[in-house]
Amino acid sequence: MNKSSNTVFVLSGYAKCSMTNNDKYKHGNKHSIGLLTTDENYQNNLQHLTSFVKGLGWDSVMFCLVEKIDDINTLENDVLISSFIRAKENGQSLVVNDHPITVH
Repeated sequence: MNKSSNTVFVLSGYAKCSMTNNDKYKHGNKHSIGLLTTDENYQNNLQHLTSFVKGLGWDSVMFCLVEKIDDINTLENDVLISSFIRAKENGQSLVVNDHPITVH
């Protein structure tokens, strides 16, 4: 078994809501996002990953930080655990913080 088969990369950043009909997110608000992917070559595939996020109703996507997770047991947050599992099943999974980013 390939060691990398258990690895998920978390690309953290932010994106702007481009959905006009959505009860949860207001159009134009920026939110923190986390994109979990099993793509080891994520650096060369950022355009594809950004297109995935845009397809889910987000624009102005910016990734700032990457974390490598090899063990689901190191995750304590239920949302990240379920997203980790979805990423393992589907190749990628998006997590969006419910609260918009506000500038004071």
